[in-house]
Amino acid sequence: MNPLKFSLSRFALHLHLLLLLLPAFSNGQRLQYESMIEIVLNEDMNVVLFRTGDGNQWRYLPPSRSIRLSAREDGTPEFLYTKFTTEDRVAQGGIQGALLHCLLEWGLTKEQLQELNEKVGARTGGGQVAGPVDMEPGPGESFRITSAILNDKELTTTFVTSGMAPPMPGGKAAVAARLDKYGAQLLENSLTKSQSNSDITVVLDYEYTVLIKAAKGYLRYDLDISHSQGDGMAYDLMKKELDNQPELYQQALAAYERNKGSMTDECGVGDGMANVLMGLQAIDQVAGNTSGSGDTGSPWEYGVSESMLRKMYDYFESTEKIVMKWEETIDDDRLEVIREAFFNYFLTAFTEPTYPKLASVSGLENGLDLGDEEVKKAAQGGYKLTSCTKMEASRIINKEIRLDNITLPVRRRYQMVTNLNSTYDMVKNNPKCVSAVNLNDKFFQHRDINLIVDVEAMDIFEDEINYVTVNVRKRRSNGEDFSDAVTMSPAIMEEQGRLATITYARGEDTSPDLYEYKSQWSLRGGELYPANPAWVRGDWQAVTLQAPIRPRTIEFEGEIAELQEAGITRATLQLRYLKYGRETETNIPLTVSKGEPLVSGRIFTDRDQTGYAYRFIINHKEEGKLATPWEAKINDDYVYAVIPEGLREKNPAWLTIAKEAANVLLEPGPDGTVKPGEMILGKFKDLLNILIDN
Repeated sequence: MNPLKFSLSRFALHLHLLLLLLPAFSNGQRLQYESMIEIVLNEDMNVVLFRTGDGNQWRYLPPSRSIRLSAREDGTPEFLYTKFTTEDRVAQGGIQGALLHCLLEWGLTKEQLQELNEKVGARTGGGQVAGPVDMEPGPGESFRITSAILNDKELTTTFVTSGMAPPMPGGKAAVAARLDKYGAQLLENSLTKSQSNSDITVVLDYEYTVLIKAAKGYLRYDLDISHSQGDGMAYDLMKKELDNQPELYQQALAAYERNKGSMTDECGVGDGMANVLMGLQAIDQVAGNTSGSGDTGSPWEYGVSESMLRKMYDYFESTEKIVMKWEETIDDDRLEVIREAFFNYFLTAFTEPTYPKLASVSGLENGLDLGDEEVKKAAQGGYKLTSCTKMEASRIINKEIRLDNITLPVRRRYQMVTNLNSTYDMVKNNPKCVSAVNLNDKFFQHRDINLIVDVEAMDIFEDEINYVTVNVRKRRSNGEDFSDAVTMSPAIMEEQGRLATITYARGEDTSPDLYEYKSQWSLRGGELYPANPAWVRGDWQAVTLQAPIRPRTIEFEGEIAELQEAGITRATLQLRYLKYGRETETNIPLTVSKGEPLVSGRIFTDRDQTGYAYRFIINHKEEGKLATPWEAKINDDYVYAVIPEGLREKNPAWLTIAKEAANVLLEPGPDGTVKPGEMILGKFKDLLNILIDN
C-alpha cells in the first residue's frame, strides 16, 4: 500500500472541509440515531427501529430471536441430523457417529412484520416499516458457531460453515459436521429439551451506519504552531511518556535531535507540527514500535502509532489547541460517538494506516534488536505521513465551527446470537430431519455411495439448471472395476428427495482406496458444464453436490426527488461478473417515473467469485444517454445511485466522455455472455480475486 502523501499545512483545511460536507452526507437508508424506538411484539420479542430520512418510514434491527432454520417450499426445515452405527466395533471395521447439516436464515415472519407495522403506526402517528436495516457482514468470519463439541477435532472429525453472515433476510448460512460416536452422544444430549441450552450457539456479526446529530456547541482549533512551540511540545510529550524510563528517554531525545537536524537542513525553520510528530515517532521507536518505518530513507517519511496520535490529540485538547464545547447536556454514549468521529477525521485528514513492518530504521540508531520477539510483540499498527516537502502556502490553521447542524455518519457493530436448542425441538420428531441408520449389512456386504444435492442448488435448478449427472467409478484390486451413474433433476427429487444412493458389491475387493466421482451440470439451453469434468476422490459418508454458480440478489436504490431534480429519467445499474467462467452482463433499471426508490435483480455468479464490476447508464432529459466508468465491489450486494459530480456541475469534459461511453454500448448474447473483445473484468482481476483468461 503506497503511503498517503499529505501536506501538514493542509490538515486544518481538510478537517474543516470534512465538517462542512457532513450535513450533506447521504446513503440509501439515512438512519436517524435520535429517532430510535423499541417495540415489543408478542412472546416478548423486542425490536429496535430507526426512522429513515425526513419521512415516517422505519427500518428495524432484526432481533436475535428472528434467527431460524430455513425451509423448503413444502415447509420442511432444512435440517439434517443422521446417526449411523454398525454391529461391529470400530476396531473390527465398524463405524459410528452422526452427520449434521443445517441452513439458517434471519428475518421477521409475515405475521411478525404485520404486527410490527401496526404497532409502529400507532406509536409514530402512521409510520410504516420499510424493512430491515441495511447491514454488511462484519470483518473476518462474520458467521460463527460456538460449540465445545463441534470445535473439538477429536469429537468432530469434519466441521465447516459458510463463514459469512447473510446480508439480507432470506439469505442462508450453512453448517455441516461429522461427529464420532462420543461427539454425537454429547451433542444430542445437549440438544434435548431437558437441557436449558444446547452446546451450539450461532453468532452473526454485522455493521451498519447511523446518522447522529451533534449537540449545540462548537469546535475550535488553532494549529498555528511555530517551530519553537512544536519543539517544546515534543520535549513535553517525550518527558511525559518516558519520565520513569531515563535510558529510553535519552534514546528518544537523541533520535529526535538527529531527525530535527535533518528537518532543518531540508526545510529551513520547519513547521511546528512536524516537531511534534518527530517527537511521537521517537517515543514509538525506542519502545520497539517500528511499524511506521519509511522505505525511502528520507527523514521526512516516518510513521506514528495510533496510540501516540491519540495522545497528541489529547495533548492538543489539554493545551486548548483543539476545543470542543457543548452548550447543552449530552449523554455519555452520544458524546463518546461524536468525540470518536472527530478523532477519526483528525486521523484520516493526514494519515493512512499501515501494518507493522519490522525492518531497519533509517537514520535512527537506538540499539534495538529488531529481530527480538519482545520487540515484535510491542510493535503495533501505525500511520504513515509525509510533510514539509509538500507544504503549500494556502492554509487554514485556525477556525471555529458551530456543530449545531452537523450530522455525523457513525459505523456501529451489531451482533445477533441465538442457541440451537429451540430449533432442534422443532425438528426432532420429523423423520425427514432426524434419523438413525444401521450401516452394518450394507457396509460390509455392499458399499453405499450417498450423493446429496446441496439445498442452495435446489433453488438454482428452477432458473438455471436442468439436471446434474454424477458418474462414479471404483477401481477394484482384481481388475473388475465398478462404474455407474445417477441423474438428479427437479422431477426426480420431487419424488425421491435430494439424496441418491449408488450401491456396489464389495465382493473379494481388498483395495482400501475410496471411489472417484465427477459431476456434470446440464444448463438451460442444453450446454453441459464443465465440458470435461475431472475425477474427484469421494467420501464414504456422503458427497454434497454444489452447483457451480450461486444466486445473489443485487439491490439498487436511488433518491427519486434527487434524480428528478438532476434531470434523470432512468438510472440503470449495469453489472459484469463471471458465470460459468464467462464474463456475463445484467442490467437493473430504476425508472424515476415509477416512484420506486429501491429495485433489485437476481444474478448467478461463479461460486468462488467474491465481487463484480458495475457502472451507471443514465438517461438524462437534456444530455441524452450517459455512461459512467466501471467500478468494482466486493462482498456487497447493495449499490446506491450516486449522481456523478461531472453531471451535477455540467462539466463539458466529463459529459463528452460519458456520452462517448454510452454511444458504444453493446448488446451481450441472449444468455448475457459478453464477447471477448468487449470484456472489462480483466482490469479488476486482483481486486475481485477471480480467474480470467486474458
